[in-house]
Amino acid sequence: MQNGTKGYWNRLKAQWYRRGLDYSTLPKVALGSILPRSEDCKTILDIGSGCGTLAIPLARAGKKVTALDSSRAMIEILEGDARKEGLKGIKTITASWGEAELKPHDAVLCANVPALLKETEGFVKDALRLAKKAFFIIENADPNSDKFYYKELYPLLFNKPFGERSDYIKTYNALHDMGIFANVEIIDYDFDQPFYDIEEAIGFWKEYIGIVTEEHDAKLKNYLSKKLVKKKGMLFAKFHKKSAIIWWRK
Repeated sequence: MQNGTKGYWNRLKAQWYRRGLDYSTLPKVALGSILPRSEDCKTILDIGSGCGTLAIPLARAGKKVTALDSSRAMIEILEGDARKEGLKGIKTITASWGEAELKPHDAVLCANVPALLKETEGFVKDALRLAKKAFFIIENADPNSDKFYYKELYPLLFNKPFGERSDYIKTYNALHDMGIFANVEIIDYDFDQPFYDIEEAIGFWKEYIGIVTEEHDAKLKNYLSKKLVKKKGMLFAKFHKKSAIIWWRK
C-alpha cells in the first residue's frame, strides 16, 4: 500500500509485510466501512495497493480492482495470492503514480500512502478525474502514534527522540480548502508482525531503520527479547493502530 516510495519496498520487506497481513484485522475493519459506501461501485482503482491488503478482499467481495503499485515485489505477491484464490477480478499495474495511463473507475482508493498525500491538492485533483462516484483515503489518525517501537528504540540506539508522524487532519483540511467536505470514520485495528526467531526480528528492525553495521545488534536483541511475544513457536511484535477513513461521494 505504499506507491510513491519507489525502491522502498524491496523483496525482503514485501515478504515481511505479507506475512504480517495474516495477523492483521485491517482488511476486515476497512472493508466494513468501504463496502456499504460503495455498493453501486463495480470498479475500484487501488492506488498504492501493495501486496493486495485491500485489493484482494475487495475482489473477493465481487469488485473489479485495478491495483497500482511501484514495487514489483509487492505486485508479484498480490498476483500469486490472486492466482491461489482463483480471483479473476484484479488487474495489476507496476508503476508509480503518474507513470501509467489509467481509465476512470467507479471509486478510487488510496490507503496508507503518505508519500502521495504530502501534496494533497495536486494528488487529489489528478486522481479525482478517475473517480466516477466515490473516493476513499485511509491515513494514520494519531501524530503521536508509535511505529515499530521507534519511540523507545530511537533514544536507546541513537540518543534522540522519534518525531511525530503524518496525520489525517492535514489531508482533511486540504480537502476542505478545495471545497471537498469529506466524511471521516476513525478505525482501530491490529497488525501483529511474526518472526521465526530473534535473529530474523533483529534483521527486520535493522532493515527498516537502515542500520547496516552490527554495532546496535546487542541492544536490539536485549530489547526485542523482552518486547516480543512468544506464541505457537513464533515471536510476535504486537501493534495496535488507529487510522482515519476519509471518504466522499461525487
